[in-house]
Amino acid sequence: MTIRIASVRLDVLSTLGPASYEARLSAGLNVLNAPNSWGKSTLLQSIVYALGLEGALSASRRSPLGPAMTQAIDTLRGRGGVIDSSVTVTLSNNHGKYLRVKRWAVNQDIARTLVHVWLADNERALNTAPRQDMFVREPGATFSDVGFHRVLEEFLGWSLPQVPSFSGGETKLYLETLFPLFYIEQKFGWSGVAPRVPTHYGIRDPLRRAVEYVLGLSTLQALKIREALREEEVAIGQTWAGAVARINEAALSENLRVTLLSTNPVGSSQRRSAVLEAGDGQTWIPLSQAQPVWRDRLNALMGEVTIAGDRTDRSRADLVAAEREVRRLGAIVRNIYEQMSLAQSDLDVLVSRLASIEADKKHLRDVQRIRVLGGELSLPLISEGRCPTCQQEVDNRQIETHAVASIEDNVALLDAERAALLSMRIASEDRIQNFSASLSAAETALGGARDQVRMLRDELAGPSDAPSLAEVQERLSLDNRLRGAERVQAVLLAVEDELDDLAIRLDDVRTRRAALDSDGSNPADRALLSSFRSNFQQQLSAYGLRSIAPEEVTIDERTLLPVNDGFELSFDVAMGISASDTIRTKWAYHTALMETATSYASGHHLGVLALDEPRQQETDRKSLAAYLQRLKRDIGLGQIIYATSEDPAMLENLLEGIPHTRLPAYGHHLIDLTSTAG
Repeated sequence: MTIRIASVRLDVLSTLGPASYEARLSAGLNVLNAPNSWGKSTLLQSIVYALGLEGALSASRRSPLGPAMTQAIDTLRGRGGVIDSSVTVTLSNNHGKYLRVKRWAVNQDIARTLVHVWLADNERALNTAPRQDMFVREPGATFSDVGFHRVLEEFLGWSLPQVPSFSGGETKLYLETLFPLFYIEQKFGWSGVAPRVPTHYGIRDPLRRAVEYVLGLSTLQALKIREALREEEVAIGQTWAGAVARINEAALSENLRVTLLSTNPVGSSQRRSAVLEAGDGQTWIPLSQAQPVWRDRLNALMGEVTIAGDRTDRSRADLVAAEREVRRLGAIVRNIYEQMSLAQSDLDVLVSRLASIEADKKHLRDVQRIRVLGGELSLPLISEGRCPTCQQEVDNRQIETHAVASIEDNVALLDAERAALLSMRIASEDRIQNFSASLSAAETALGGARDQVRMLRDELAGPSDAPSLAEVQERLSLDNRLRGAERVQAVLLAVEDELDDLAIRLDDVRTRRAALDSDGSNPADRALLSSFRSNFQQQLSAYGLRSIAPEEVTIDERTLLPVNDGFELSFDVAMGISASDTIRTKWAYHTALMETATSYASGHHLGVLALDEPRQQETDRKSLAAYLQRLKRDIGLGQIIYATSEDPAMLENLLEGIPHTRLPAYGHHLIDLTSTAG
């Protein structure tokens, strides 16, 4: 989607009285012709300032506006100090929607980071649309409900991607990074061939990422795919670690250990089957060797007969006690289960309430930030029977005093509640852990009691010459070890199957990533870059590039910058590249970028190209005439703002036959008591 700047207005209240400048811009070519120091750059930068995009020009937090908007205005009546000043810009998009934004440059009560915003379906409706107070140049401006750049991005119909950052993670491709591709400012913008893209946002290769997005190249999509593959590989690693932990825990519970099992994900070719080992007190032997020994001993015990008739009465008493213990432990286990369930429910409620508090605090911080910046945010009145903070219904008891707590009091109350809930959550989590430990101990004891009952019943049900308790105990112990080993083997079998599947998935992820790395650009990208390159070279030829043959200059596919013989093109007297040829190259680069991006459905050009004093380095007028003819061809692609101090008569000759709109340039300065224009 593209936009158009419908109007821009600058208002100043000075010690000499009010002054203002207003201009309506049309689609196509808009020309601002005024002498040096009149204020052309101030006008263009006021548009940047109103949109909160001055970060595209500098990392400084200072206002980019000139003294006429921040300090003093010079008029025929003398110099007057600035008391109050603001910029208002109205935009429209190609869906017919309108957005108006007003930002203060000087105001005693309103911070520079606050903006007033109006949205409507047509320009006239903006006058009656509700005002929204938002912020710019503050953390959260791109995603907060009251962040203006979030609204501006939506108005543009863009969804700016996440791109690699210098920190190793990802960050948003901010609007400030893209804006230098749409605006060449006078002070530094013409100093080199490459657009002057900010680096203070921590984006790796910011210029390349910006050009890729504007052209709509699939390389950004490839970055997303590559990141998705990386995340999938991380997920495989986490699942792998969970499976390894599961078999290790199962083995530990039966006094076994697992060897030859990779703790890190490996492909199918590196997978080795794990081995379970059992200890004999001093050494570890494979479980497959220990199991036959245990079975032989168990069979031997089962074959021996030891008289037990002399202890029948005692065995009966022990059985009664053991059964009673089973019932007692069973009741304890059930009780712990119930208490754990209740504790988990309490924890869920605490977590839910903490999330609600965080949401309420976020809303209150937004309100507080807007208030601090001097703005307003409408809230329901207490008389409406709703809390002005959370908007929940309240009864008469809660509003009996008709007093509403301040935002600061509400934030403090939420902070206190949050601190209490965090302590309760920690206590609840500790309680659940204690229940879990108690449950494990109780279940182990219950298992032992059941084994004891089973052993005694076997003895009493058998003949009087039944095995002795010691032999029965050994037999049961061996039986438990064999059954425990079989259980661990079943867990290992399931884990091995899971790891085999994960290894296959890992091979697939690595194969897809390798294919993505070796694939290069896709056919659509190659066609788009070919069009960009051809367009760029055609313009160089038309503008009369002298230092190098135009056909020897191309666009590098890796950096997306002009290169000659493998080297980035730049002003270099030693290489014979003149300063005026640098300007010609810059004309060609930005204009070709606009033409290419707006000609492809995948492109994301703003639809605006602003040029502040494009005839730098006294580039000859023949080249300038060729450039203006190129802009004439591009009138239907978007809006072009051309600010120049060219001699009016000469400019008139250059613009002959080129449809354009003249922006008002009256008086001695942009802001002048005598030059207010509509």
